[in-house]
Amino acid sequence: SPSSKYQRTNMGSESVKVVVRCRPLNDREKALSSKMVLSMDLQRCQCFIEKPGAVDEPPKQFTFDGTYYIDQTTEQMYNEIAYPLVEGVTEGYNGTIFAYGQTGSGKSFTMQGVTEPAAQKGVIPRAFEHIFESIQCAENTKFLVRASYLEIYNEEIRDLLGSDTKQRLELKEHPESGVYVRDLSMHTVHSVGQCERIIEQGWRNRAVGYTLMNKDSSRSHSIFTIHLEICSTGEHTYSYITP
Repeated sequence: SPSSKYQRTNMGSESVKVVVRCRPLNDREKALSSKMVLSMDLQRCQCFIEKPGAVDEPPKQFTFDGTYYIDQTTEQMYNEIAYPLVEGVTEGYNGTIFAYGQTGSGKSFTMQGVTEPAAQKGVIPRAFEHIFESIQCAENTKFLVRASYLEIYNEEIRDLLGSDTKQRLELKEHPESGVYVRDLSMHTVHSVGQCERIIEQGWRNRAVGYTLMNKDSSRSHSIFTIHLEICSTGEHTYSYITP
């Protein structure tokens, strides 16, 4: 099952939350007559994993900051976990949503989601809507929203939105702004639709890369970043959200 880390930094303090989500058995697992060995106590945010055939052995127990079982939606998870983080980004704080799990565990389903049913729309498109809704409601404030999208494979970094998606980029560190990717392209966006088109463009470049370079999806990672610059009463605030 994939887990997601949600980090938010507020006035010098840090908060990292680890959340686990369980997917239902897929067709292959059903065909093999596989059995569900995971159960959850949603109130206590606990997971229990049973060892098949070990009747006298108690299940292994794990506690998280949040647990979501097969019948719970991405909408529920976003509202309870991701919403406060994205809200903090619109207020000038940095935030990261990191999905981790083996191939087929549901990372893309959680982060990008599906259009139908609406409750299973992914974390990233929900964040787009959230940010631009906040921008529309803000008074006496100007926003500059830019996006970048990169892929990491075998310790090589590629710009999925660049003119040459095969070009290797370098990871650098600035004494003030921290770690960054040199020459990574930034694209100004003005609407949810533009954000969706950009991420679709980058995703197509990933898919082409897999075909041409025979990449294994479990060993390739991507980072989509929204850079939000806020200008209010003559002051500038920079914040980032990295799904």
